[in-house]
Amino acid sequence: MSSELQIGIIYALMAGAVWGIGPLLLKRGMKYSNVSTATLVQQYVAVGFLALLSIYHGELVHLEFSSRAFWAFFLAGAVGASFGKIFYYKGIDKVGASKATSVKNSAPFLTAVLAFLFLGEELTWFIGGGVTLIVLGIGVLTRIPPSESATPGRLRYFLFPLIAALCFGINPIFKKVGMSAANLPILGAFITQTTALIFMLSFGRLLAIKPKWERVPAKALLLFALSGVTEALGSLCTFFALLYGPAALLSPIWRISPLITFALARFTLRGIEVVTLRDGLAASLIVLGVFVLSHG
Repeated sequence: MSSELQIGIIYALMAGAVWGIGPLLLKRGMKYSNVSTATLVQQYVAVGFLALLSIYHGELVHLEFSSRAFWAFFLAGAVGASFGKIFYYKGIDKVGASKATSVKNSAPFLTAVLAFLFLGEELTWFIGGGVTLIVLGIGVLTRIPPSESATPGRLRYFLFPLIAALCFGINPIFKKVGMSAANLPILGAFITQTTALIFMLSFGRLLAIKPKWERVPAKALLLFALSGVTEALGSLCTFFALLYGPAALLSPIWRISPLITFALARFTLRGIEVVTLRDGLAASLIVLGVFVLSHG
Protein backbone atom coordinates (compact mmCIF):
# COMPACT_ATOMS: atom_id res chain seq x y z
CA MET A 1 0.00 0.00 0.00
CA SER A 2 1.40 3.41 -1.00
CA SER A 3 2.18 6.12 1.54
CA GLU A 4 -0.37 8.44 -0.10
CA LEU A 5 -3.13 5.87 0.31
CA GLN A 6 -2.12 5.42 3.95
CA ILE A 7 -2.58 9.17 4.46
CA GLY A 8 -6.00 8.97 2.81
CA ILE A 9 -7.06 6.14 5.13
CA ILE A 10 -5.87 8.11 8.17
CA TYR A 11 -7.96 11.11 7.10
CA ALA A 12 -10.98 8.85 6.51
CA LEU A 13 -10.56 7.32 9.98
CA MET A 14 -10.27 10.81 11.48
CA ALA A 15 -13.51 11.82 9.74
CA GLY A 16 -15.30 8.79 11.17
CA ALA A 17 -13.89 9.50 14.62
CA VAL A 18 -14.93 13.15 14.87
CA TRP A 19 -18.33 12.43 13.29
CA GLY A 20 -18.82 9.79 15.97
CA ILE A 21 -18.26 12.37 18.73
CA GLY A 22 -20.79 14.88 17.38
CA PRO A 23 -23.97 12.91 18.26
CA LEU A 24 -22.80 12.53 21.86
CA LEU A 25 -22.40 16.29 22.21
CA LEU A 26 -25.83 16.85 20.65
CA LYS A 27 -27.42 14.28 22.96
CA ARG A 28 -25.99 16.02 26.02
CA GLY A 29 -27.01 19.45 24.80
CA MET A 30 -30.57 18.39 24.00
CA LYS A 31 -31.17 17.79 27.70
CA TYR A 32 -31.43 21.58 27.91
CA SER A 33 -32.90 22.37 24.47
CA ASN A 34 -34.53 20.71 21.42
CA VAL A 35 -33.70 18.97 18.15
CA SER A 36 -34.41 21.95 15.87
CA THR A 37 -32.15 24.29 17.81
CA ALA A 38 -29.43 21.66 18.11
CA THR A 39 -29.40 20.91 14.37
CA LEU A 40 -29.38 24.54 13.25
CA VAL A 41 -26.77 25.74 15.76
CA GLN A 42 -24.54 22.82 14.75
CA GLN A 43 -24.87 23.72 11.07
CA TYR A 44 -24.37 27.46 11.60
CA VAL A 45 -21.17 26.80 13.57
CA ALA A 46 -19.90 24.30 10.99
CA VAL A 47 -20.37 26.83 8.18
CA GLY A 48 -18.83 29.67 10.20
CA PHE A 49 -15.85 27.54 11.22
CA LEU A 50 -15.15 26.48 7.62
CA ALA A 51 -15.62 30.04 6.36
CA LEU A 52 -12.91 31.25 8.75
CA LEU A 53 -10.59 28.45 7.68
CA SER A 54 -11.23 29.25 4.00
CA ILE A 55 -10.41 32.90 4.56
CA TYR A 56 -7.31 32.13 6.63
CA HIS A 57 -5.90 29.72 4.03
CA GLY A 58 -6.89 31.95 1.12
CA GLU A 59 -9.15 29.40 -0.56
CA LEU A 60 -12.27 31.57 -0.46
CA VAL A 61 -10.86 33.85 -3.17
CA HIS A 62 -10.90 30.90 -5.57
CA LEU A 63 -14.69 30.64 -5.44
CA GLU A 64 -16.03 30.60 -9.00
CA PHE A 65 -19.75 30.02 -9.49
CA SER A 66 -19.16 28.88 -13.06
CA SER A 67 -16.55 26.25 -12.30
CA ARG A 68 -17.05 22.48 -12.37
CA ALA A 69 -15.62 22.20 -8.85
CA PHE A 70 -18.18 24.61 -7.39
CA TRP A 71 -21.15 22.71 -8.80
CA ALA A 72 -19.70 19.38 -7.72
CA PHE A 73 -19.29 20.69 -4.16
CA PHE A 74 -22.76 22.24 -4.31
CA LEU A 75 -24.34 18.96 -5.39
CA ALA A 76 -22.44 17.08 -2.66
CA GLY A 77 -24.12 19.33 -0.10
CA ALA A 78 -27.53 19.23 -1.73
CA VAL A 79 -27.67 15.50 -2.46
CA GLY A 80 -25.96 13.97 0.56
CA ALA A 81 -26.12 16.40 3.44
CA SER A 82 -29.64 17.64 2.60
CA PHE A 83 -31.88 15.37 0.55
CA GLY A 84 -30.14 12.26 1.88
CA LYS A 85 -31.16 13.21 5.41
CA ILE A 86 -34.68 14.21 4.35
CA PHE A 87 -35.42 10.87 2.68
CA TYR A 88 -33.69 8.94 5.47
CA TYR A 89 -35.85 10.54 8.15
CA LYS A 90 -38.94 10.10 6.00
CA GLY A 91 -38.01 6.44 5.71
CA ILE A 92 -37.72 6.12 9.47
CA ASP A 93 -41.18 7.63 9.78
CA LYS A 94 -42.73 5.28 7.19
CA VAL A 95 -41.01 1.90 7.69
CA GLY A 96 -39.24 2.25 11.04
CA ALA A 97 -35.70 3.01 12.18
CA SER A 98 -34.41 -0.56 11.86
CA LYS A 99 -35.52 -1.12 8.25
CA ALA A 100 -34.63 2.40 7.10
CA THR A 101 -31.14 2.23 8.63
CA SER A 102 -30.47 -1.20 7.14
CA VAL A 103 -31.38 0.04 3.64
CA LYS A 104 -29.49 3.32 4.06
CA ASN A 105 -26.35 1.47 5.10
CA SER A 106 -26.04 0.05 1.58
CA ALA A 107 -24.63 3.45 0.53
CA PRO A 108 -20.96 2.29 0.45
CA PHE A 109 -21.91 -0.42 -2.04
CA LEU A 110 -23.45 2.22 -4.29
CA THR A 111 -20.39 4.45 -3.92
CA ALA A 112 -18.11 1.61 -5.00
CA VAL A 113 -20.26 0.81 -8.05
CA LEU A 114 -20.69 4.47 -9.04
CA ALA A 115 -16.95 5.14 -8.62
CA PHE A 116 -16.26 2.19 -10.92
CA LEU A 117 -18.79 3.37 -13.53
CA PHE A 118 -18.21 7.14 -13.53
CA LEU A 119 -14.72 7.70 -12.10
CA GLY A 120 -12.98 4.68 -13.58
CA GLU A 121 -11.82 3.51 -10.16
CA GLU A 122 -10.73 -0.09 -9.78
CA LEU A 123 -13.22 -2.41 -8.04
CA THR A 124 -11.11 -5.17 -6.44
CA TRP A 125 -12.14 -8.15 -4.33
CA PHE A 126 -10.47 -6.47 -1.35
CA ILE A 127 -12.63 -3.37 -1.76
CA GLY A 128 -15.77 -5.47 -2.25
CA GLY A 129 -15.00 -7.60 0.81
CA GLY A 130 -14.07 -4.64 3.00
CA VAL A 131 -17.19 -2.68 2.04
CA THR A 132 -19.33 -5.75 2.77
CA LEU A 133 -17.84 -6.23 6.24
CA ILE A 134 -18.26 -2.56 7.15
CA VAL A 135 -21.86 -2.48 5.93
CA LEU A 136 -22.62 -5.66 7.91
CA GLY A 137 -20.96 -4.21 11.00
CA ILE A 138 -22.88 -0.94 10.81
CA GLY A 139 -26.07 -2.91 10.15
CA VAL A 140 -25.56 -5.01 13.30
CA LEU A 141 -24.59 -1.95 15.32
CA THR A 142 -27.61 0.10 14.34
CA ARG A 143 -30.11 -2.75 14.45
CA ILE A 144 -33.10 -1.73 16.56
CA PRO A 145 -35.47 -4.52 17.70
CA PRO A 146 -38.96 -3.85 16.35
CA SER A 147 -41.60 -3.03 18.90
CA GLU A 148 -44.62 -5.29 19.30
CA SER A 149 -46.91 -2.50 18.15
CA ALA A 150 -44.94 -1.83 14.96
CA THR A 151 -46.77 -2.44 11.70
CA PRO A 152 -44.98 -3.68 8.59
CA GLY A 153 -44.20 -0.89 6.11
CA ARG A 154 -45.61 -0.96 2.61
CA LEU A 155 -43.15 -1.75 -0.15
CA ARG A 156 -43.51 1.67 -1.75
CA TYR A 157 -42.41 3.33 1.49
CA PHE A 158 -39.01 1.65 1.10
CA LEU A 159 -38.39 4.10 -1.73
CA PHE A 160 -37.55 6.71 0.92
CA PRO A 161 -34.57 4.88 2.47
CA LEU A 162 -33.55 3.60 -0.97
CA ILE A 163 -33.37 7.17 -2.29
CA ALA A 164 -31.48 8.14 0.88
CA ALA A 165 -28.96 5.36 0.22
CA LEU A 166 -28.54 6.61 -3.35
CA CYS A 167 -27.99 10.18 -2.09
CA PHE A 168 -25.42 9.11 0.51
CA GLY A 169 -23.79 6.80 -2.02
CA ILE A 170 -23.38 9.45 -4.72
CA ASN A 171 -22.21 12.14 -2.28
CA PRO A 172 -18.53 10.98 -2.26
CA ILE A 173 -18.60 10.86 -6.08
CA PHE A 174 -19.44 14.55 -6.29
CA LYS A 175 -16.76 15.29 -3.70
CA LYS A 176 -14.17 13.37 -5.71
CA VAL A 177 -15.18 15.13 -8.94
CA GLY A 178 -14.84 18.49 -7.20
CA MET A 179 -11.44 17.63 -5.75
CA SER A 180 -10.22 16.43 -9.15
CA ALA A 181 -11.30 19.74 -10.69
CA ALA A 182 -9.86 21.93 -7.94
CA ASN A 183 -7.45 20.98 -5.18
CA LEU A 184 -9.31 23.06 -2.59
CA PRO A 185 -10.48 20.81 0.27
CA ILE A 186 -11.38 23.59 2.72
CA LEU A 187 -13.39 25.47 0.12
CA GLY A 188 -15.08 22.22 -0.88
CA ALA A 189 -16.14 21.51 2.69
CA PHE A 190 -17.34 25.11 3.11
CA ILE A 191 -19.50 25.05 -0.05
CA THR A 192 -20.92 21.63 0.85
CA GLN A 193 -21.88 22.62 4.40
CA THR A 194 -23.24 26.02 3.29
CA THR A 195 -25.43 24.30 0.71
CA ALA A 196 -26.65 21.89 3.38
CA LEU A 197 -27.58 24.83 5.61
CA ILE A 198 -29.48 26.57 2.80
CA PHE A 199 -31.45 23.42 2.00
CA MET A 200 -32.02 22.77 5.70
CA LEU A 201 -33.59 26.20 6.11
CA SER A 202 -35.61 25.74 2.92
CA PHE A 203 -36.85 22.19 3.49
CA GLY A 204 -36.35 21.91 7.23
CA ARG A 205 -40.01 21.23 7.96
CA LEU A 206 -39.67 17.88 6.20
CA LEU A 207 -37.11 17.03 8.89
CA ALA A 208 -39.25 18.51 11.68
CA ILE A 209 -36.75 21.39 11.90
CA LYS A 210 -38.49 24.70 12.50
CA PRO A 211 -36.18 27.74 12.55
CA LYS A 212 -37.12 30.20 15.27
CA TRP A 213 -35.43 32.59 17.65
CA GLU A 214 -35.32 31.34 21.22
CA ARG A 215 -33.13 31.53 24.28
CA VAL A 216 -30.61 28.69 24.47
CA PRO A 217 -28.94 27.78 27.79
CA ALA A 218 -25.20 28.45 27.74
CA LYS A 219 -24.30 24.81 28.39
CA ALA A 220 -26.47 23.60 25.51
CA LEU A 221 -25.10 26.29 23.21
CA LEU A 222 -21.53 25.25 23.99
CA LEU A 223 -22.27 21.57 23.33
CA PHE A 224 -24.09 22.36 20.07
CA ALA A 225 -21.21 24.61 18.98
CA LEU A 226 -18.67 21.88 19.70
CA SER A 227 -20.75 19.42 17.68
CA GLY A 228 -20.69 21.97 14.84
CA VAL A 229 -16.89 21.96 14.97
CA THR A 230 -16.85 18.15 14.79
CA GLU A 231 -19.24 18.28 11.81
CA ALA A 232 -16.93 20.75 10.05
CA LEU A 233 -13.76 18.79 10.83
CA GLY A 234 -15.33 15.51 9.75
CA SER A 235 -16.43 17.00 6.44
CA LEU A 236 -13.01 18.56 5.95
CA CYS A 237 -11.23 15.25 6.61
CA THR A 238 -13.29 13.52 3.91
CA PHE A 239 -12.14 16.07 1.33
CA PHE A 240 -8.50 15.69 2.39
CA ALA A 241 -8.90 11.90 2.28
CA LEU A 242 -10.09 12.05 -1.33
CA LEU A 243 -6.89 13.88 -2.25
CA TYR A 244 -4.95 10.69 -1.57
CA GLY A 245 -7.17 7.81 -2.56
CA PRO A 246 -10.25 6.53 -4.40
CA ALA A 247 -13.79 7.20 -3.19
CA ALA A 248 -14.75 3.51 -3.37
CA LEU A 249 -12.08 2.60 -0.81
CA LEU A 250 -12.20 5.61 1.51
CA SER A 251 -15.90 6.44 1.83
CA PRO A 252 -16.78 3.18 3.65
CA ILE A 253 -14.03 3.90 6.17
CA TRP A 254 -15.36 7.29 7.24
CA ARG A 255 -18.76 5.67 7.77
CA ILE A 256 -17.45 3.95 10.92
CA SER A 257 -18.75 6.90 12.97
CA PRO A 258 -21.56 4.80 14.59
CA LEU A 259 -18.83 2.58 16.05
CA ILE A 260 -17.20 5.58 17.71
CA THR A 261 -20.54 6.84 19.00
CA PHE A 262 -21.50 3.51 20.54
CA ALA A 263 -18.05 2.94 22.03
CA LEU A 264 -17.90 6.35 23.70
CA ALA A 265 -21.55 6.31 24.79
CA ARG A 266 -20.69 3.79 27.52
CA PHE A 267 -18.49 6.38 29.21
CA THR A 268 -20.19 9.66 28.31
CA LEU A 269 -23.88 8.73 28.41
CA ARG A 270 -24.10 6.43 31.41
CA GLY A 271 -27.62 5.24 31.96
CA ILE A 272 -28.63 6.23 28.41
CA GLU A 273 -26.61 3.93 26.17
CA VAL A 274 -25.48 0.37 26.93
CA VAL A 275 -22.72 -1.48 25.04
CA THR A 276 -23.70 -5.11 24.43
CA LEU A 277 -22.14 -8.25 22.94
CA ARG A 278 -23.85 -7.34 19.67
CA ASP A 279 -21.95 -4.04 19.67
CA GLY A 280 -18.70 -5.95 20.14
CA LEU A 281 -19.51 -8.16 17.14
CA ALA A 282 -20.33 -5.08 15.06
CA ALA A 283 -17.06 -3.42 16.09
CA SER A 284 -15.12 -6.52 15.07
CA LEU A 285 -16.77 -6.60 11.65
CA ILE A 286 -16.08 -2.90 11.06
CA VAL A 287 -12.44 -3.12 12.16
CA LEU A 288 -11.94 -6.21 10.00
CA GLY A 289 -13.54 -4.39 7.07
CA VAL A 290 -11.17 -1.44 7.46
CA PHE A 291 -8.23 -3.90 7.62
CA VAL A 292 -9.34 -5.61 4.40
CA LEU A 293 -9.89 -2.27 2.64
CA SER A 294 -6.44 -1.06 3.67
CA HIS A 295 -4.96 -4.01 1.76
CA GLY A 296 -7.07 -3.36 -1.34
